[in-house]
Parts: sequence; structure tokens; C-alpha cells
Amino acid sequence: MIAIIISLILLGISCVILFFTGGMFVLIDPLLRLAYARHKKIRRSGRPQHIFLIRHGESQANVDKTLCSRIADSQVELTERGHQQAVEAGEKLHSIIGKESMYVYLSPYKRSKQTWMNIRKAFSPLQIITEREDTRLREQEFGNIADLQKRPQELEDQKRLGEFYYRFSCGESGADVCDRVSLYLDTLFREMDNGHHDPTQNIVIVSHGLFMRLFLMRYFRWNVEDFENIKQFGNCEICQLTKVNGVYTLDGHTRPPTKSS
Repeated sequence: MIAIIISLILLGISCVILFFTGGMFVLIDPLLRLAYARHKKIRRSGRPQHIFLIRHGESQANVDKTLCSRIADSQVELTERGHQQAVEAGEKLHSIIGKESMYVYLSPYKRSKQTWMNIRKAFSPLQIITEREDTRLREQEFGNIADLQKRPQELEDQKRLGEFYYRFSCGESGADVCDRVSLYLDTLFREMDNGHHDPTQNIVIVSHGLFMRLFLMRYFRWNVEDFENIKQFGNCEICQLTKVNGVYTLDGHTRPPTKSS
């Protein structure tokens, strides 16, 4: 019994000495780093295998540039060609994921919702886990565009000052939309890491061209110059992010798809 007490006293003295000399941290730090690395690996392995970003189909405003001066941008619908593009996008998406399940996020704008309604025709209802509208996925707000005489000058100013920083009168700049994208990414990855999604799912995001480019910019941490050189996505174009070792890549790369690529 005395030997045990003496041993505990000596152990306590040793711990005190190690603590004040920093020796304890030499032993603990590697264990903490190992535990963190293990937690990080487990967290990333639980994320869905793919994220699909899909732009809406051709809209009436893509054809008639004056339309938004007469109706709200959120109410712009697809053209017949846009509906067909969405059906074809659904078939293409189905050829990629087959019978796997999907968790769908939508812009609340009518053209995005119509796009998804056509895409979902290619899938069984059992494959669709849920469909969620998120206002952060909406199109850039272009302000009061009822005055068509001012519109050409604003577009010229945007081209001169840059799409990222130029803010439309009573509307948003690309940087403002980027803030929305950042908040959405925080939510998306927090849900992933909290077990809301799993590796058997696919994330499908139906939104707008600018949102897609800013999503890539924020996730891959590209700079503004990279953003300005990212190619524009076509109507119903699908951008596929694939998980490699727990990290999403764009066709195996993390660099931006430039206008020339």
C-alpha cells in the first residue's frame, strides 16, 4: 500500500514537472494531431460522392432582353426550348448517377423550379430524398430595370468595372452574391459534417450561372481574377464536382474552367 502511495506521489510530481517544463505537451500534441486527422478523415468520408451544379434552361428573358422591365425577374419562365433542355439535362444526369439518390436544392425563381420539374422526369420518386428551396440560391438582383434607357449604360459600366465589384443601382454586385454563396456553403458543409447527408447521396443544386461560378470560386478559394476568367455556363449545363480523398474536385482539378478551356 505504501509503495502504491509513493508511486502516485512520484507520478504526480513528474506530471507537474512535465507540465511546467512543456514536456507534457510534447507527449500530448502528437496524440491530439492524430485524433484531429482521424476525425477529419471520417468527416470527409461521410460526404456525398458528387455535387452537381445545374443552370436553369433557356428563359424568356434570355430571348427577350426587355422582359424584366415588365414582370418580376423571379417570375420569368422557361421557353419551349428551355423545357426541352431541362428534359435532356435530366437524361444526362440520370446517365451519370443511375439509381443513386439525390438531395436537391433549388433557387426559388420560377425558371429554376421549372427546370427541376423537367429534370426530375428522368428519375424515380424514390431517388429524390427531398427538394428544398433556398433564397440564397437566387439570381443576382439587378435593381430597378424598368427604365430600359439606363440599362445599356449600366451594362457598359459593369463591363468596365468588372462583374464582381460593380453593383447595380438598387441591386447587387457579384461580391454581394458571393456573400450569399459563402453563407450557403457554410450551411451545406455543416449539414454534411453533422450527418445530414451520406456517401450514397448526390447533391443537386439548380440555380443560376453567376451563382455557379461564385460557388466554384468560394469552394476552391479562387481569387477575383480567376472568377473574371471563368467561362459562362450555358443553359442547363451541368457542372460536376467529384469527391477524391474527401475533397471535391472539378474534373479531377481545382483550377477554374477558363473561357478558352
